[in-house]
Amino acid sequence: MTKKTLLAIILLLAASQLSMAWKPRISYGLEWGYSATFLKTAQHNFICAEGYRIIDNPESWRYFSNGTIIAGAGIDLGNHFNLSLNSGILGVYSKRWVIPAELRVKYCPAGLLSDGFLLQAGGGAVFPTSVLHETGVRGLAGCGYRIAVYKSISIDILLSATFTLDHERILDPDTGQYVYRSDITANTAEYYAVNLSLAINF
Repeated sequence: MTKKTLLAIILLLAASQLSMAWKPRISYGLEWGYSATFLKTAQHNFICAEGYRIIDNPESWRYFSNGTIIAGAGIDLGNHFNLSLNSGILGVYSKRWVIPAELRVKYCPAGLLSDGFLLQAGGGAVFPTSVLHETGVRGLAGCGYRIAVYKSISIDILLSATFTLDHERILDPDTGQYVYRSDITANTAEYYAVNLSLAINF
């Protein structure tokens, strides 16, 4: 038996043992939350009706209350990590709602089926429900506490900081009308918020 053959046999045996030891579990979750947006920044670069270029970076510290409803399906990666795909509807600003499609990872040091603190992070695309239907992005990071209820059922109390990059309609300062898309070079709006939510996992 050659060394290469022996090495291949050892690797196959190790892989089979790992596959037997790791039994992935599909998980599902529902999350309800309160989102507090406190800062909006924007970058505008466009040609106004008078023919000159305007570059504007407005910033607004204003408080807006919004709600979030998220549903997800995922997979437990071992005893401490869960990876899920989530979607639903969430508010990011005044009269601005988006549908997210994001990946999220949760890390539970004490175990996914035990009481204890957890960390989470995620991100993905967002699809506005009105006005400009241009795809944006969203990211979140936070912590929380997991309460094991019964077998694989648990409840998470979550606190997260969120960032959403979106687009908005730009008003021409000379005419008060919306600027045509063909006259816009740059148009982004960023929303910063804190989100408090309650999630049930099963």
